[in-house]
Amino acid sequence: MTDQQTVHRPQAGEPEQRPLVRVEDLAVSYAAGRRTVPVVRGVSFSVAAGRTLGLVGESGSGKSTVARTLLAHLRAGSRITGGRVLVDGQDVFALSAAGRRALRGGTASVVAQNAGQALTPSMRVGEQVREALRAHGEPDGPDRVVELLRLVRLPDPDTIVRRFPHQLSGGQQQRVAIAMAVAARPRVLVLDEPTTALDVVTQAAVLDLVADLGRELGMAVLLVSHDLGVVSAMADEIAVMRAGEVVEHAATAALFAAPQHEYTRALLAAVPDGRRPEQRRPEQRRTGGADRPRRDARVPGTVADTATGSAPPGSPVEPAVERPVVDAQDLVVRYRRGLPAAVDGVSFAIAPRETLAVVGESGSGKSTLATTLAGLVPAESGSFTYDDGTVRGDLREPVAARSQELRRAVQLVFQNADTSLNPRRTVGAAVGRPLRLFTGSSSRARVGELLTQVGLGPEYADRLPAQLSGGQRQRVGIARALAAEPRLVIADEITTALDVQVQAGILALLDDLRRERGLSCLFISHDLAVVRGVADRVAVMTGGRIVEVGPTERVFTGTNHPYTRTLLRATLEPGQTELPDVGDGVQRWRDAPGWTDHGDGHRTRNWEDA
Repeated sequence: MTDQQTVHRPQAGEPEQRPLVRVEDLAVSYAAGRRTVPVVRGVSFSVAAGRTLGLVGESGSGKSTVARTLLAHLRAGSRITGGRVLVDGQDVFALSAAGRRALRGGTASVVAQNAGQALTPSMRVGEQVREALRAHGEPDGPDRVVELLRLVRLPDPDTIVRRFPHQLSGGQQQRVAIAMAVAARPRVLVLDEPTTALDVVTQAAVLDLVADLGRELGMAVLLVSHDLGVVSAMADEIAVMRAGEVVEHAATAALFAAPQHEYTRALLAAVPDGRRPEQRRPEQRRTGGADRPRRDARVPGTVADTATGSAPPGSPVEPAVERPVVDAQDLVVRYRRGLPAAVDGVSFAIAPRETLAVVGESGSGKSTLATTLAGLVPAESGSFTYDDGTVRGDLREPVAARSQELRRAVQLVFQNADTSLNPRRTVGAAVGRPLRLFTGSSSRARVGELLTQVGLGPEYADRLPAQLSGGQRQRVGIARALAAEPRLVIADEITTALDVQVQAGILALLDDLRRERGLSCLFISHDLAVVRGVADRVAVMTGGRIVEVGPTERVFTGTNHPYTRTLLRATLEPGQTELPDVGDGVQRWRDAPGWTDHGDGHRTRNWEDA
């Protein structure tokens, strides 16, 4: 423990509690050839029933390694080299095989980062929950399964049990994973980045659920997250890890009020600030990021210049400023005939060198918009064109039908670099393939230049993806997109799984590339603080439709659509010690005809009380 660590001590009248979790001077090492590499060194902490400890730090700091030891789990090739881990009084690494099976899911459970990958795609949801109950000798009848799904506040659980995971939204998948984790009423719950892929409204609801379950079941909770806003709202104490060590451990309020270690201060400084300017303390007002001056990013004088679709009757048409690179009018995208449209009558434009951010909840249609622009999903109707002055094309066509020039001009950086990179191919091979495809040459020198440009270096060419951190893999994904020398980059949630310092580096890289290469960017994100720092304009989507669009600061500070107000209210800021109240999630408004023009390109879709 460091000097900054604080331990919960019972108040007067509060019963003394034996910690459910005790980690004592833990050390873990990995085998690397003939060498032994320490990855966790001298880590100690305890968590009592009903308490939550937040574990934060950069990628590779060892926080997930520590968290998984509570379930007696170590990666292949690693071993405990010192200390011990006690859960409910038992040394987990001294347990027999049967004891470890009883521990996992019985005494201690984990909710993983990506529920979509944790759930079995070929099994219906109800059967997966039933399997979790059966594994620990719990009653597994239909009523108990539905009861669990109702416990995690899933709508219409009688229908949900018959669905497959891919038929659920990300937030619904995460709730199913939580239901499975608490099926046997565990004493200890490990949350390993549980809300990384969720929009802010769903995140707030899931965190509120976890907090309620922790109190109801009396669990000790270990929360691993790179999101300092999430940790500050959920945790009683925070331990900050760097290079395998705890460098600071303090009560949450004390740590945010007066961080003691320089690394903690650096983490807090790297967090994007999504609050309105008047909500920031004077020392937090910045000249960069969210407060930087923005150029007039309007594009020529059709309704597309505000990315909204139909303008209000009689509204003035903006004078032409610059021809858009991308122009969409009344775009409709549907995954299968008979299903509701995933993108429904959307119009928007992207100007040269402009970053247009699209925000909204899971299932709002924003990623569908990105994949349609990339040619991975065909459009059903509407017009969708690309024209940068030298390359023109119809973006309704799938990528295979597009010209080589159009495919080269429009490139996608995927959300999850872990799954988009072939684990058996080196970094050099991953970057070299698009080089060969689009330029006819993939010299080692050119690969090295691209890797250097994204902040890595030629020496990374011989490494496999598994030998890189999450941030490094994401940089490889960007290098692969840049290999085609595109004019438009689609960034689909590219900073979702990254810690705040790596995220800041990736965003700075994108901004540099935009200025140096003149790139345009469609930036998809659920992190409003990140959006405020990088976007020229913001379009807000829900239910497959854009409901608000405008210059970034106007959207964050101006008159808003009720859905935008919900998004802004649900955003968690570091130092915020209470979860936001986002209500029951029931939409209490409905679309009305037309738009309201607030000036300066800021418009909201008309609405009325439901």
